[in-house]
Amino acid sequence: MFRLVSLMALMVLAAVFAACVTSSSGEASEPVVSAAKPTSEAGSAAISLESVDADTCVGVLTRVEGDLKLFTDSLTSSVNKSEPQIVSMCSAMYDTGEPGREFLAVVLIHLESGDAAVDHYKLMKGAYAETGAVMSEIDNADEGLIDELSALSDSNGIGRTSIFRQSEWLVTVTVGPTMAESLWNTGDMESIGRGVLDRVK
Repeated sequence: MFRLVSLMALMVLAAVFAACVTSSSGEASEPVVSAAKPTSEAGSAAISLESVDADTCVGVLTRVEGDLKLFTDSLTSSVNKSEPQIVSMCSAMYDTGEPGREFLAVVLIHLESGDAAVDHYKLMKGAYAETGAVMSEIDNADEGLIDELSALSDSNGIGRTSIFRQSEWLVTVTVGPTMAESLWNTGDMESIGRGVLDRVK
């Protein structure tokens, strides 16, 4: 669960230190596509059709067999004092519990308004830009469409993170330890993120 704590710390710090972060974009190593389809067995197995509990993340991912275990948790109380514009925040994670092994983590954040969600999206984008991650983006200015940012790190046990924003909702999907060692690819990440947004409306 240490990896999940590290991921959450990055997102919370991005919001808390807003004044210190500037939003910018790196060069894209690969395009972000808009047609979301799972392209691996692991991705297909992860996609849930259940309704989503936005406070606990139950229903975000399906339970799987084998070494991977599904963990869900409410993070609302831990961020609400410092970030009162967050209505709810939760996580769902596939993890073996062993350092250096494959994992997939999803964080769902419900903000009080679309403007607050846009601000958080921009802060997270700036935070990833500062790490030197290679980024690509679909930037949709129209109401109701999905903004999507993909950041390739492949360092410190994190392979790639994709961030999705629609209306007042944000979803992050992170896989690791590297993209080469991950069970999930970019198509899987997009299908999972967009699927969660479809089910929280």
